[in-house]
Parts: sequence; C-alpha cells; structure tokens
Amino acid sequence: MEKKSLLALGEVGVLSLYIFAVLFFRKRIFTSKKNYLLCLSFPLLLSAYLHRFLLPLGISLLYFSLLASFFGFLLSGKLSYFPKKMKKLLASLFYKVEAFLILPFLFIQMNRSNIALDYDSLRYGLRGEYTLFSFPDAVFTGGQSLSEGILSFLKGFFSSHGLLNAVYSYPKGLELLTAPLTVLPGYGFLLAFQIWTYLAIALVLFLLSRRIHLKSGMPILLLFFFFSSIGNMSITAKTDNITLLLQVLSLYFYAKGERKNSVSMLILSYSFKPTAVVFSTLILVGLFLDSLLKGTIREFFFKEMTSEGERTEEVRVKEVRVKEVSDKEVRHPKKEKRIRQYCILGTRQEGSTVLLLVSLFFTSLVTLRTFLITGLPFSTTFTGIFKAMGFSVKWPFNLDAHVDYSGEKPAFEVVFSVVKRVFFFLFYPVGEDMEHVSIAWSGVVFPAVLFLAFKNAVCVVFPKGKKYAMKGIEGLEDEGGNYSYLRIVFLLISFFSLLSFSMLWQIDGNYYILWECLALLLAASSPLWSEKQGFLRTNKWIKGLFPLTYLASILITLVTSWAGAVGFTPIDFVNRGYYDHFAVEKDKQAKRGSLPLFLKMAENPNNHVLAVAETPECYQIPCIVESITDVEGSGGNPGLHNDPLYFAWFLKWAKTDYIYIEKPFLEEEREKRTKKMLGQMAELGILIEPEFSTEPSAMMSVDDFDLAWLLGRQEGGEKDFKNLTKTQDSFPKYLLVKVNQSRLEYAWREEPYPTLTKDEEENAKRVWTWIERELDTK
Repeated sequence: MEKKSLLALGEVGVLSLYIFAVLFFRKRIFTSKKNYLLCLSFPLLLSAYLHRFLLPLGISLLYFSLLASFFGFLLSGKLSYFPKKMKKLLASLFYKVEAFLILPFLFIQMNRSNIALDYDSLRYGLRGEYTLFSFPDAVFTGGQSLSEGILSFLKGFFSSHGLLNAVYSYPKGLELLTAPLTVLPGYGFLLAFQIWTYLAIALVLFLLSRRIHLKSGMPILLLFFFFSSIGNMSITAKTDNITLLLQVLSLYFYAKGERKNSVSMLILSYSFKPTAVVFSTLILVGLFLDSLLKGTIREFFFKEMTSEGERTEEVRVKEVRVKEVSDKEVRHPKKEKRIRQYCILGTRQEGSTVLLLVSLFFTSLVTLRTFLITGLPFSTTFTGIFKAMGFSVKWPFNLDAHVDYSGEKPAFEVVFSVVKRVFFFLFYPVGEDMEHVSIAWSGVVFPAVLFLAFKNAVCVVFPKGKKYAMKGIEGLEDEGGNYSYLRIVFLLISFFSLLSFSMLWQIDGNYYILWECLALLLAASSPLWSEKQGFLRTNKWIKGLFPLTYLASILITLVTSWAGAVGFTPIDFVNRGYYDHFAVEKDKQAKRGSLPLFLKMAENPNNHVLAVAETPECYQIPCIVESITDVEGSGGNPGLHNDPLYFAWFLKWAKTDYIYIEKPFLEEEREKRTKKMLGQMAELGILIEPEFSTEPSAMMSVDDFDLAWLLGRQEGGEKDFKNLTKTQDSFPKYLLVKVNQSRLEYAWREEPYPTLTKDEEENAKRVWTWIERELDTK
C-alpha cells in the first residue's frame, strides 16, 4: 500500500476510534435527537473543512435542496412539499447504531473528492462551461440585451463546439442541471453535488426497502454503502448515479401506485446517460408486464365517477381477499353505478401530469441537441436501428455500434467465456478486460446478495417445496404478489446484464449498479430479514463474517476509485473552504515549464485547442480543448488521419485556433500517424506562429508570469507576453502553433493551396524542424 493510502488509512483509523467511543458511551451521549445528529455529523463536517470540501458541500446542498423542492412542487403543486416530507421523515427516525457504521464510507469519498479527478470527469463532466455553454459568438465582451443573451445561450447549447468525440454528444442533462455550479471556483461544487445524489439514492432505497419489510430499512442501507461501485461514482462527474437515482425513484413511485410518476422518472433518465435507453426501457417493460399480469392497465387511463359526477374512492380491479367465510365465499365491495372517464395522460391518482410534461420537455430538449449535432437522437445506442429507420450520421462523426465481443465464436466457447467473466466480476476482478471493474467493484457482499435475490425470485416464479411468503408493510401475506414488479424487473435486468458479459470487450463496473440495487432490494424480501426468525442477529456465521466483510469493504473503497488509489486531499488547517483546482494546475504547469503556453490558451475561454498531449491532464486547460486521442481513439474518427485533406477539413469544421503539442507524448510509438500528419500540415502552411516553452530551469516563477501577463494585457499589446515564450537555448519541450484558417478555406473548397508567403514558409520550416528533431531526440 502506498504512503498516501497509508496516511488516509490512518485518518480512517482515527474516525473508527471516535465511532467506538461514541457507541460505547451512547447511553450517556444520545440523550436527545439533537445530540445524536451532532455526534453523527461532527466528524464529517470537521474533515470536510480540513480537506477543503466544506464550502462546496454546503452550497451544493442548498442547490440540491432547491432542485428537490422544485421536484416536490411538480409532484404536488406545493413548494413546501419536500421540506415537510423531510421533516416528517427525520422525526420518524430513531437512534440507529448502523448510521455510525456508514460514516467511514462517506468519510473516504468526501476527503479524496478534490484530488480523485478521473479521466471522464475531466474529459467532459467537469467542463460544461466550455463543452456545453461556451458560446460560439464570443459573448464575453458584454453589452448584450436579454434576447441576445438567450439566443447566444441556445446557440451554445445546440453547438458541437468543434468537439468530435461521441462523449461530447452524449445526453447532457446533468451538465444542464448543474450549470449554475460551473461559475464557482474549482470543481468541488460539482463533485459535492454528486455526494448528495449518492445520499439521495441511499434514502430512496431505504424508503423502498421499508415498503418491502418495515424492519429491513437500516440493514439494507448499510449494505448499500458496502458497494464501492456506487460509492466511487459519487466522486466523479459521470451521470451514472443521477440516472440510478431516477431509476430507483421510478420503482418507489410504482410501489406507491403512482405509475405516471414512475414513467416520468424513466423518461427523465433518458436525458442523462446513453445506456438509460436500454436499462430504463427494460424497467418500463417490466412494470408494464406487471400491470398487465395484474389486469390494472385500464386503470391508468380511466377514472371512475358517480352518476352525479363526483369522484369515488380509488377502485382497484384486482381482487383482495378480505375474509373467508365458512362456505368459502368471498365478500366484495358494494357495487355502485359508476361512469368511466378517459384520461389520455393517465388519471390524477396515478401521479402528476405536470411532472410528466416537464420530463418530456427536458428530455426532448436534451435529445434534440444530440440530434442536431450528430443526426441521431441517441449518439451511441441503437445506431444501427436508427440508420435503418432513415437517420444518417453527420460528418465528421463516426457513431458505429460497438463490435460484438462474442463474434463468431463457438457456443461452448462463448458460454465458457461468460462463466469465467462472471466469476472474475463477482470474486476476483483482474485481467485486461476487468480494469474498469476493479476500480468500481461491487465488493465482497454482492455475491451473497445476488444469491439471495435469485433464490427469492426463482422460488416464487418456480416454487418447489417450501414457499417463501413476502410480508408487506400493510401486513398482508401472499406469495410475493405485492412486489412481483421487483422480480420481473430484476430478472430482465439480470438477463441483459449477463448477456453483456458475452457482448462487451471492456466491462465497466458502473454498468451494473442498477443490477446491484435491484438485487439488494429483492434480497430484502428474504425471510432472513424477519424479526421472528432473527437469523441475521443470532446466526454465528453471520455475526462472525460481518466484521470481516465490513473491514474489507472499507479497505476496498479506500484503495479503489476511477482515479486510482489517490489518498486524501492534503490537510490545510487554515483555508478558504474550497480547493482551487486552477491555482493547483498553474503550479503544475510552472514546474514542468509549460505555464506560458497554458496562459496563452487560457486568454479566451472560447479558444478551440487540439491537444497532442497526455490525457486527462490536457483537459484542465481552461478553454475548449479536445485531445488527439479523442479524435483518433474510441468514439472518434480515425479515418481523418488517412489524408491531409480530411484532417484539414476537420480543423476547419472544428474552428481550431491552436494545436498544443507535448514532446513526451509525441515520442510515443502509437503517435506515428499524428507526427506524420502534423509535419504535412506544417509543410502546407497551416501551422503558423509557433511558440515554444523550455525546461522549468529556464522559466520564470508563477507570480512573475502572472504579473508580466497582466501588465502586457493592460497595455493593450501582446509583444511582452510573446517575449516570455521565445525559443530558449535548451531544446523546447512544448509547442503551441496557431492554425491558419485562411489556408483551410482552400482545403474546404478542394482548391489548390496558394504559394506560401515568406513568413508562412519560415513558420513551416520551424515547426517541421521541431517535429523532426523531436523524432530523433531520445
């Protein structure tokens, strides 16, 4: 274990001592609910301040609460709906020891959130102000009217900003939802929003599990935090957790009988993650099948009224056995003359029509953006089907469907491969195709949870011998009919999850977080949770294994994340309450010697930069940046490297202002095509005004650069700034070249290039020489 992880483990150990002390003296300390909540929140608040996460946590909570209040307003028409519900929930909770056992998991995620910046978060999740809201008409000059500002916003939202990779045309519901947080300094405010989303998922699962069995709420809540796959998503800016939140909300509303609200949540989930088209649709199919089997489809569209026109009490078509009399007759409700009225959007009893319309509007807006940019409503899902329907992909996007991993393998080999991969996924996530599982592993508890879930699902569908009855919150016992929807959805998701093991080459742990939550909910229906049997509390094996699995889950969470084992954010006893990522990045750029070029690109947030540099570090340049890896790698268009004309077309389409090149990256063997293409672009006179940056020993300090840069801007000129980046005696490690857009016009019109001017010829020679010398330098 690395030193940074050992230091983090030491902090977790101090927290464990605190928890032990509080629980040991709990009879003296927990004299009131106020004291209980204070002891529960104190270590988290203290560590949040020391690790510079307190201010983002507080502001994001206010914003999250504002969104939740708006959501409650859409549900009920009252702004006070959400605050009242939360107040009622808190008042109903008792002192629970399990809540303190959850603290280490939250403690770990919060304390490392600032420095655990993963690839995808830096790539697109944290850069919404550049990839989504950076306006193409340079609106930063000011002087715009309100109507012009709105028009600029719409142009920015529906523009590709010259970003080619498929990730930039994903559904951008989360970025749109959290747009106000992007104006705040650092990434912490966006990351803290994900922490609250994580807790919201836990809360919904807690409420849903209590509907399954009143006593299973806290154990299920504790086991939920054992899943590092979901916990590690809470410190990324990826959309998996908010999509999961909407999906479990859909199940919660369905359990309450509010099917319209359930459908609204599934529709809304389409605006956050491409794979929601698959998994949310499967949930919708499962819930539809459940309603069909119960014979309650008509009730969604019809409401019953008396002959006088007044609403009656809710009438369900299903038969409920009230009491069996001696002659085995069943008593039925008193029959009344009723009139059925058709409601195209569902009855009021099924949920909020306003919420449904808002969900449709929001998802349509996000989907329209993807369609206008790429030509397809969903950029990476069901592309073959959309093409067969007549949709066409716009140039230069390449949105071909993923290749089937199974290929043309024999059936036996496919089955063996699936069994092997499932085993590694559940117990031992190692290997090249499991790299993204080990960083988001479900943990040591999931195999047992999955076993219970399948056992309960199969025993009800195919009963043999002893039947397991589910006991609902109302106290009615049946053979699982009250929660048959959960079994249907679980079996559907299980089938397609197992199918993905045969189709996908690269398996990501976050693909299966919905499956894990469904398994946890279905396992909660096991008789093991029954207070009468008391199995979990009395069984010696369970009591002996729990401490081991608990400690193992904490260690797994500590050493895994999408950014690797990063430890915790360094403690700062006197701080401003947040982590300034831009200042930290400037220090890094100064140490490596690329600061002047970094500041040059940062002059205008609307600068379009193609970075031939290491990822994800290059994404921290504060402007519209796309790496060459985005262009030539997965989700990009490798064919653009086949001909200089194609690459010139791409530079014209993307409105590229600069190309930033790093020497170490260009030396890699895999970048041979890129080196050759850059040389050809230089010879054609497309790369001009080269600026070089030297080794750190020849550079000024950060403060000197900032002062000189600001003075140069105040004097209205750029000569002083350019002098800072002139070629030095040592061979420059970094290069920034401007793209000659005027010459790209000839390529766009497929006309011959004019003869190079003297300056263009000199620029071409300097760039080409640098690239050639780069190739020879070892």
